[in-house]
Amino acid sequence: MLSVVVTLVPEFNNVSGDFILGVTLAILGTLITSIGDVFSLYNSEKNIDPVIANMVGMFSATILLLTISIVTNQNFIIPDKVSYWIGLLYLSIMASFVAWLFYLHLVKNIGASESSFMVAGFPAIGGIASIIIGESQLNIYLILGIVFAILGAHTALSKKNSK
Repeated sequence: MLSVVVTLVPEFNNVSGDFILGVTLAILGTLITSIGDVFSLYNSEKNIDPVIANMVGMFSATILLLTISIVTNQNFIIPDKVSYWIGLLYLSIMASFVAWLFYLHLVKNIGASESSFMVAGFPAIGGIASIIIGESQLNIYLILGIVFAILGAHTALSKKNSK
């Protein structure tokens, strides 16, 4: 948590409704992920195929988002840029489906609570990726955030290994 807070320090100067909404959604996403970890462990103990579970989960989320979009009268725009479709395919197949399957395998092998420690490293991965793709500039807050994320993940995992 310290990693995320330190990384966001420059944004505290211009706190807006969007910033507060983003933080709220991030906290909500973390809670939902924790619940998902527990269900993933339950599914693996019941020998439920992770591909089927993943497909049902993504299909359910798609139906939910489609329903919300229709109810709130959102406009649907189909982009015509090839880069958009390549990015969408990468995010939906590799970054979502395949990455989630690896994570489910991790939950099955080491347990839900141990797997959740891996999340401590996500801010570091996000920060480094953001610099590489040019979304963020390297600054002291981002460096400290990455360092704290790595230290948090290391601390959490080393305490578990020492027991």
